Amino acid sequence: MKVLFQVRQDYRKHPAGDTIQLLATAQALKNLGVQVFLNLNPKVQLEEYDLVHIFNVTPVVDVSMFFENAKKQNKPLVVSPSYWNMESYLKNDNARSPAFEQWESYQPWRGQLLRECDLLLPSGHSEMEHIQKDFQVTTSYQVIPNGFPTEYLGIDETCFREQCPGLPEEFVLSVGRISSRKNQKWLAQCCQELGLTLVLAGPIDEPQYFEEVQAYPHVIYLGTLQGRLLASAYAAAKVHAMPSWYETTGLSSLEAGACGARVLTTNQGWSREYFQDMAVYVNPFEEDSLIPALEKALTISPKPLTEHIHKHYSWARVGELTLAAYRHLLES
Repeated sequence: MKVLFQVRQDYRKHPAGDTIQLLATAQALKNLGVQVFLNLNPKVQLEEYDLVHIFNVTPVVDVSMFFENAKKQNKPLVVSPSYWNMESYLKNDNARSPAFEQWESYQPWRGQLLRECDLLLPSGHSEMEHIQKDFQVTTSYQVIPNGFPTEYLGIDETCFREQCPGLPEEFVLSVGRISSRKNQKWLAQCCQELGLTLVLAGPIDEPQYFEEVQAYPHVIYLGTLQGRLLASAYAAAKVHAMPSWYETTGLSSLEAGACGARVLTTNQGWSREYFQDMAVYVNPFEEDSLIPALEKALTISPKPLTEHIHKHYSWARVGELTLAAYRHLLES
């Protein structure tokens, strides 16, 4: 089987959850014998491919061109939506009114894509319910969860402690792009009130916002961590916190939980479907909710969540489920 992957043009320059999902899914499928190719040309010829798989409908200008090309060439089209309706988030920020207007104006494009593709692969049942509510789609779908790298298994905090000596025994870790959407400034404020060191890791999306976050003296920024060092950082953290305005799945939370960290995450998105009652949830629209959530997260046992993630959410399993969905589509 030969499959073409397509995603937003800046997926490498500005890596995010869709970048990880695409690359990890591609590797998992290759391990199963699927030939996976990536091409960002919206006019690429598709004769040699069995199907096209598009990731993330939020940057809809890019993906609509891929959609039109697949439809024009009568090629089966699979979409992993990574969809969350950002209306509440954008309305909450008065400075973002142009962004809100743009989001609204592009919603019909997203709806067309989601209705007219051949198969949807949402990351959770909650995501599909969200899509059906917003766009009244009847498209066939198969839930394909996100995963964690199995090579993280067995990694402890030793590597991180050796690379980053001097950190306190207990600290809060937050891995993700430094941006207002991720809400690290709120996290820094609350960690300061509780006397907790906050360790941040990830690319800087908004330099001015980063400066505001770093103004708190207990914040330590480590840049972008990867591979074994990232897994070791998760293992060393007392809590991994992601109080974002929204997350679809929250891949860093999934990875942190797999490595043995206690998980605090936003309730805006699909995290509860993954973590159930084994994580702590915070409502970013309630200003007083984070401090008690942090206090609670410090006390829970991480073991049930870690075991749950190991059992259900490996990228290898994602590859198997995705291949089965492809085969069902092509046979039908």
